[in-house]
Amino acid sequence: MKKSIAYSVLILGCFFMMLCPFKAMAHTDNSEGYSKITMDRENEKLHVDLYIDYFEMGRLIDYGVNPGATPAQLSKALSEKSKALSDYLSAHFEMFYNGEKAEGTIVSTNVEKRVDRDYAKVSLNYPMPSSEASIQIYYNIFFDDNDPMHRNILTYDFGEKNGQFIFQAGERELQIGEESLVNQITRFIKLGFHHIMIGYDHILFVIALVMGTRKLSDVFEIITIFTIAHSITLGLTALKFLQLPAEIIEPLIALSIAYVAVESILGFSSKFRLTVVFIFGLIHGVGFAGALQLNNEITWQTLLSILSFNVGVEVGQALIITFLFPLLLLIRKFKWSFYLQGATTAWILGMGLFWYFERFLG
Repeated sequence: MKKSIAYSVLILGCFFMMLCPFKAMAHTDNSEGYSKITMDRENEKLHVDLYIDYFEMGRLIDYGVNPGATPAQLSKALSEKSKALSDYLSAHFEMFYNGEKAEGTIVSTNVEKRVDRDYAKVSLNYPMPSSEASIQIYYNIFFDDNDPMHRNILTYDFGEKNGQFIFQAGERELQIGEESLVNQITRFIKLGFHHIMIGYDHILFVIALVMGTRKLSDVFEIITIFTIAHSITLGLTALKFLQLPAEIIEPLIALSIAYVAVESILGFSSKFRLTVVFIFGLIHGVGFAGALQLNNEITWQTLLSILSFNVGVEVGQALIITFLFPLLLLIRKFKWSFYLQGATTAWILGMGLFWYFERFLG
């Protein structure tokens, strides 16, 4: 009897999802940017690579192209607007040596796709600062004119002074050599926490996992396996040892949500449950790493950033589970909990299928 009800709830839930006239994105986030600064001692230049959300910049500089244009068309449009781009960056990305502004020159532009977004890659050269110079970077791209929630993850290497920094509206200045490890750790923990909290697909996956458990020990077992798995691929992807396109990973993440929801509703055998969770954890780890594009060689600062980011992800997961599992235990005391849990799981299944087709066909 219960299984027939479960089938009915499943069918009704999927039917309800088909009627929902809305478009839901798994990550509703602000624009992101990445940057790398290195010393080019051979040519006596300070080299900067800026990765800026292409169409976010298009709100300020009219490229004359729309989303869906070919990479060649995007690159051509960007190159033709290099003067306007140079003027904007000169006023919003500033480098100071001993308090005096250094003028940079754009040496190349290109378009690269990262985590399902088109990025304008802008390479600039600045004069080589003296070894004793105090170097200050002021970053104000998008904050005041387009996106106050924008952030840019900077990787810098000035010989003995290297590390990572996250530019955001409340932290627009970096004095090279004065950034503390505590601040770096804190920023990347916050970034990891933020990423899991705006990653609705990851949240629904965790919820579906927890809803399929009965005991607290089962929750710890499943989440431990999931954490180990996603930590492996998060680190490998962030360090560039593993590179899988978002076109493959994102639909698989959506399918993992649907699978776990079906398993929760129909009560499949738990014989292979941990193996399945581990495999899905590996897939989700690649997705987590999408917010952690570190352009750097393997250094202890890079490893520290990855570890701190992962801690933030775990804190977010722990918060979700701490709230959800006691609530489930309370609800399960009532007879109507079976219908509520079935309807919720069916909705999660519908969302997983919706995201899968949206990403696969998109």
